[in-house]
Amino acid sequence: MNGFTLLRPVLLDSTLNSKWYGVVHRSEYRTHFVPQICVLQSKKFPEKLDETMKTISKNLARSQILDAIEIYGSKFFFSGNGSQFFIKGVIYQQVPSDDEQGSVATNLARASADDLYVDPLSDATSCERDIPYLQRLQTNVVRSYGIDPSKNHSQCLDELANAGIYVLVDLPAPGLTIGNNNPVWNDALYDRYTQVIDAMHNFTNLLGFVVGDNVVQGIGQDDAGPYIKAAVRDMKAYIRQKNYRAIPVGYVSDIIQGNSQVIDPVSKDAWQYLNCGNPNETIDFFGGNAVSFCKGSSYESSGYSNATGELSDYSIPTFLAGYGCSNGHERSFDEIKAIYSHTMASVWSGGIIYEYFKQGPDPGYGLVSVAGSEVSILSNFEDVSTNMASVTPTGTSSTSYQPSNTAASCPEAGATQLPPNPRAAVVSAGTSSISSTSSTSSSPSATGSPQLPQPARGGLPTGAKAGIGVGVVVLVLLLAAILFVFYKRKLANAKRRDGTNTSDQWNKNELAADSVDREARGYNHMAASNPRAEIEGAMLNREVAADRPIVEAPGDSAVRTEMPTKAADSVSTPPGISR
Repeated sequence: MNGFTLLRPVLLDSTLNSKWYGVVHRSEYRTHFVPQICVLQSKKFPEKLDETMKTISKNLARSQILDAIEIYGSKFFFSGNGSQFFIKGVIYQQVPSDDEQGSVATNLARASADDLYVDPLSDATSCERDIPYLQRLQTNVVRSYGIDPSKNHSQCLDELANAGIYVLVDLPAPGLTIGNNNPVWNDALYDRYTQVIDAMHNFTNLLGFVVGDNVVQGIGQDDAGPYIKAAVRDMKAYIRQKNYRAIPVGYVSDIIQGNSQVIDPVSKDAWQYLNCGNPNETIDFFGGNAVSFCKGSSYESSGYSNATGELSDYSIPTFLAGYGCSNGHERSFDEIKAIYSHTMASVWSGGIIYEYFKQGPDPGYGLVSVAGSEVSILSNFEDVSTNMASVTPTGTSSTSYQPSNTAASCPEAGATQLPPNPRAAVVSAGTSSISSTSSTSSSPSATGSPQLPQPARGGLPTGAKAGIGVGVVVLVLLLAAILFVFYKRKLANAKRRDGTNTSDQWNKNELAADSVDREARGYNHMAASNPRAEIEGAMLNREVAADRPIVEAPGDSAVRTEMPTKAADSVSTPPGISR
């Protein structure tokens, strides 16, 4: 058993009245672990061997756990053995079947999440169908543009883990993205992004999250750059607040203008801006889209050489997040040999092919076409498979690697003010994720755009302090009112006690006026809460007043209170009221 590490005995199958046991071992094979059965014992040979072996494979798959991928400096490493990880990936995303073009405009017109996009990681049957083909391409990463966080992804992610495949997941969805012309960072986007994080964080074969793809068209105060950076800041803070593992959050952008050799200047500003300043606000990785390497292209003529030079001193991992010639007829995938050569592998951490599924009219960009459970291999499939089989990138280990690159300097045009966290109340006060350059002022900036207030850094917010002050004032007034009422009652009681002892000094006028006033106030209070009491109160007022004379207020003969003289017996009773 040379080269294997004994793990544990596992019950493989007990469905055929015969318990099968195996001793599970694992050996390191390139960048993933392959479970192997070394010993099988049975009391009797099963009649349905094929069915049993399928059950065995599934049970072994459930026990397979991949090492999480970690970032150190500008490279990815396996968390277990510390060897460098190179991405050999493919875009894994289908559009709804009734929209062959898959246009964004058509997608946005759809009614529900299921119509907007197909979540490839929630369909276990499709994952199981596609994994053998992904393995033939030597795939170790799939990137999905959009998932539905309300669905279950466990079975598909487990199947991918068993095949040694990690996933890179985009946080936006059609219709829920920051946007480049009129960028926003609001409650709806925050909730969407955090829901995806909650749904995926527990899988160790999650490579990371993409906060945006080709969104930034500028880095000024009113451009998308600050909004992307704010989203990165808030998602990294959310991951820390929830005590999830340190899952990388990154950004993807074009790096080469079309099929030229020229570096996209807007993209260059973006990757520098998103890498500068407060580490709590900067991206953890950068993915570059490149569609310039076609048949007959070279490392130099494709612009790959220029891009490698530009990013050679970048302080975080870089990889090609979507590559393949933009002209479907000119795709040969010879760039694979360049991407995993020593020259590029010293800067880049591999790449992701655009794309696995054929979509749109011929020639399309896919490597396979699918119809239900059937998979048809297209011409470029073998090109990728052959080229991937010919490359073996050489890397380093986390123990011998010493990062030397430093974060970029912030471009002069870059905004220093970021939009606030739209859900600031859910971020713990101890999380210091807001830029030191942020302001709480709502006055316009130098560019004339309004600056939204920033979350408070510590202590009580201004609104809370104002609320406490108002509460104290109300409490003081309430206590004063209570004391005044007690004082008045005490004074009245004292006068009554005096009248009991010396009846000839009793002030009959004051007693009568006070009695009428108290009775009227008491019945009015009843009427305010009960229509029936209003009627009864009016009747009782008449009865009490019938026996009383006209009362003059002391010292003012012009103020008179006339009491009703009509006998109480003459008052009629309204129907339904019992007296």
